[in-house]
Amino acid sequence: MTEAPASRQDPSAVIERLTADYRAALPLRLETEACARILDTINLNAATCLDVGFANPLSSRALRQMGGYWATAVGSAEHRRLASEILGEAVLQVGANGELPYEDKQFDVVVVGRGHLCGARDADEALVRECHRVLKTPGYLILNCDFRKTAGVASLLARRTPGGHRAGYSESQLFDLLKTGFDVLGVKTYCRFWVQLARQLLARPGRNPRLVNIVYWIAAQLDFLLVFTKGYQMLAHGRRKGWRPRQTPVLTGGRSIGEAVLRRSGI
Repeated sequence: MTEAPASRQDPSAVIERLTADYRAALPLRLETEACARILDTINLNAATCLDVGFANPLSSRALRQMGGYWATAVGSAEHRRLASEILGEAVLQVGANGELPYEDKQFDVVVVGRGHLCGARDADEALVRECHRVLKTPGYLILNCDFRKTAGVASLLARRTPGGHRAGYSESQLFDLLKTGFDVLGVKTYCRFWVQLARQLLARPGRNPRLVNIVYWIAAQLDFLLVFTKGYQMLAHGRRKGWRPRQTPVLTGGRSIGEAVLRRSGI
């Protein structure tokens, strides 16, 4: 028997499947919980909020429980359809170049899900600028991404995006990405080694949900022993300020620092 086209699937079956996926995906729930902890420090009474690019619309639904008035934007037509069914409201799609389909200064809070920063600097800077554009002043940005580690076992777990870019940012790189338009208020990591390792091992579709739950439960217990280590996912939150275009520092005479270094090295 062939599966019914996505558009003809029973909505209750779709919701049941997405709910099962959300419950089994511990890293996704950790991401939602990390966002919720930041939102809990912001007064959301009458606030207008936007979530962008979460992998499962159950994350969007969970954020709505924090208060405020929410809108959702996703990266594909399929995600748009699923999110609309789960949330029972219109969901918009992010443009091909990362454009957010909203007017300037519409939102008090923007929350960006992991995976929306792809590691390509130009694309990621464009996304950050779009978040800045749709935020009021002062508005808050909560941004999730992979945390780029540089040594040891972490390097074996690093992934690249389909375009060949190294996924993720270090803390200093993420701060540099945000500083042109935001005062960075904090950077935290979560999803530590054992949960991240389980995510890598369970990445292929078709895994038995019961097995997935057992593996993630064991991984979560082991990660309690690593509470003082850095995680493999990172969350930064900042407050909107005036946009300051990037400028390359120059020396007397108009030379850039890079040019001076190369000349001194004889290159």
